Amino acid sequence: MLAAGPSRHGQARLLSSAYVAESKRLKVGQQAPDFDAEALDGERISLMGLRGKPVWLAFFRYAACPLCNLRIHQLTSVWPKVFAPHSFVMLAVFQSPRHKLEGLVERYSPQFKIICDPELELYGKYRLETSVKGILGAEVRAAIAAAYKEGLPLVQPWDGAGARVPADFLIDRDGMIRQVFYGENIAQHIPFESVSSFLEAAQ
Repeated sequence: MLAAGPSRHGQARLLSSAYVAESKRLKVGQQAPDFDAEALDGERISLMGLRGKPVWLAFFRYAACPLCNLRIHQLTSVWPKVFAPHSFVMLAVFQSPRHKLEGLVERYSPQFKIICDPELELYGKYRLETSVKGILGAEVRAAIAAAYKEGLPLVQPWDGAGARVPADFLIDRDGMIRQVFYGENIAQHIPFESVSSFLEAAQ
């Protein structure tokens, strides 16, 4: 016997919740919220201090997340050809504590700064979301299969919200948000092509 779908009242509540979440998101044309944080290498970083440079602010989930590790693997693979020619700053934010991220740095030697934010201060400022629904779906299954193919561990303890959904913000030299990408599921990040186009236009 098939289970009954949500009632009209339930559907209205779901639509209302989705609208509220979207209405809270940061938008293109807004001033990017300033912050002061310590990168994994000990450097103090403030968004105000990066004025004059394009910034790619990327929010990930947690250090052991196989989908995040897949994204970092893909990013470091294309970095020399796609991103290294551009003058910009990339900041990768994780909800894991410092000691959990040190292994990720050793594994990938990323060309960008990593910020650990277990207190979720930056996640709050940039209105990061969680979604139980975002854990499911064909795109997530495909990403998990790709992570498995790369030999990445699939079952690891997580830090913070397990249903955290990634987001990316492209910020211009004046600190204005020029592109916003809130993932619809835990596998989604901004396409590399969008970042490359933004950087080419910013030169």
